[in-house]
Amino acid sequence: MKVVICTLPYMKPSAVHEVFYPVEGNKAIEYEKKVRCPVNAVLAKTLKKGEEVKVIYILTNGENSYCEEFREIFIKELEGINSEIGADIKFDAIELEFLPTKRVYNKLITDLVDKIPKNAELYIDITYGFKPEILSLFCAIRFVEEFHDVDVEYFIYGKIETKKGTNEKENAMMYDITSLYYLFKLIGSMGATDEETASNTLKDFFAL
Repeated sequence: MKVVICTLPYMKPSAVHEVFYPVEGNKAIEYEKKVRCPVNAVLAKTLKKGEEVKVIYILTNGENSYCEEFREIFIKELEGINSEIGADIKFDAIELEFLPTKRVYNKLITDLVDKIPKNAELYIDITYGFKPEILSLFCAIRFVEEFHDVDVEYFIYGKIETKKGTNEKENAMMYDITSLYYLFKLIGSMGATDEETASNTLKDFFAL
């Protein structure tokens, strides 16, 4: 089963435009059409007819949050893409307070652990979401990778700039940052290693 984890934007929907995301590096996931949700472009290139897919949206609640509107926008976009593919997609969500507290981190991690089945293939989009949420997400993914035997297939980030003096969007790019996750995992495994060996391991990693 594919499990897709997507953090949702907090800002107004008008701030997020449909754009074409060229891919830095892995051209196999470059989708020729415009999307608002970067991971939907990856899914357009990787979904298969009849396969089971679970999409988990992470919503940040608050008086000024537009996450619910974005969930509807992103679902509609993905359903449009899937109409020509025919995967079996189900949707789920985790709702969090807009607070960098231990209670919020705990909810994100425990809810994800409960919602991610064993032996899943994970696709994670961290383009949006507030900063501590992303750090907690790394911890949650590391936990399920270790104890649910999941495989992290793609960790992606969509970058875009707003041109000065206008609302025009430019320099869009999607980055496959899966290697950053594996660097996080590598450093976490260095506890019993001396500094020189650990430094050489890091140099070897960046030389790949």
